This record gives sequence, structure tokens and C-alpha cells, in this order.
Amino acid sequence: MAGERIAFRCSACGGATLGLLGGITRSADMLRVRCTCGESALDVKKKGNGGLHLSVPCVYCRDNHGFSLSLDAEREDNTVRLPCPFSNMDIAFIGNEESVTKELERTGEELMRVIRSFEGEELSDIQPSDADEGDVCDPAVYDTVNFLVRDLEAEGRLTCPCGEPKPELRFSDEGIQVFCTSCGASYTFYAKSGAMAESYLSLDSLELS
Repeated sequence: MAGERIAFRCSACGGATLGLLGGITRSADMLRVRCTCGESALDVKKKGNGGLHLSVPCVYCRDNHGFSLSLDAEREDNTVRLPCPFSNMDIAFIGNEESVTKELERTGEELMRVIRSFEGEELSDIQPSDADEGDVCDPAVYDTVNFLVRDLEAEGRLTCPCGEPKPELRFSDEGIQVFCTSCGASYTFYAKSGAMAESYLSLDSLELS
């Protein structure tokens, strides 16, 4: 782990930040990697069992997400990818400098496609507003909609104008929006509670437009 890097994108400015992970296993119990803009930071804490707990800024929902990792997971020959639990988009990486740099380039392009798909110009155009932050992190709603979307996708009952849907999910002001990362077509599930999300489970097909 001595030469391993940890990388993330700032939830405020979208800039890529890399830090050196190895030091935490030798003398420090905590590592903080802060974006140069000063608005966000990734924290790594050593746990009593020898594992690590990470608090990672998320460019998609502006919250920090928590992850627990065993030290065995971070190996020089393997890039660890940490996804946002709500959008399923990768938001942080652990590995050698070359591998995490490639992942930052890949996810930077992915982020720009998402912003353009919503006809936005900057990161804040796809993030939830402050007024809706209380509704953003409801895992019951996300899990229900994600289950439905993945089931319809697997059975070929999810369609979009480009003919090859690549659906991803994100929170919106109204609930959860499913969008195709290829063409930008979307569908909004107007659900902010588990019960409202479950009402959509009777859908036998879904068309993005």
C-alpha cells in the first residue's frame, strides 16, 4: 500500500484530487485529502480491526458517503472503485497512480455526459438543491426504483429512442429520474417515500423519452 493513491472528485467544483494512502497504515490513524478549492475533503480513518472507514464527497448528490474496507482490498494490482449508493456512479478510487488517473479521466467524461443529458452547463445543474436535501438520501425509495429498473432492463422491457438504453438513476426535485447515458432520454418516478415507490412495481414496461 505504500505507493497507493486515493482519488475523488470535489462535490463543489468537480475538480479531481489525488492523495497518497500509504501513510495511514504506518503512523497516522486518520488521513484527510482536501480539494484545492477548500470546499470538500475525503477522510480515511483506521478502524480497530485494522480496516479503513472512508467518508467520500459525492459529485452527484453532494453528500459524503461512508465506505468500510479491509486492508486486503487495497492491492497494487487492483483498482478499488467506490460508487455513489444512489446513482451507482463511481466517485472514488484506490490503486496505483496510473490506474486512478485513468479512472478519473473516465468518470470525468461520464460526468460531462450526464450534465449534457440534462442540458446543463455545470455541476450544480445535476445536483439536488438545498431545499431537497432532506429527501435525497432515502435508500428505500432508491432501492425500490433501482430494483424495478434493473428488472425491466434485464427482461428487455425498458426502451429509449437510441435503441440501446444504458439506464442510470439520480435523485431529482420530484423523486428519482432514470436516464439513458447514451442519448439522455429520461423518465421520472414521482416518489419520495417507500410506499410511493412501491406503487410503481406494477409497471410491466418503461419507455424513456
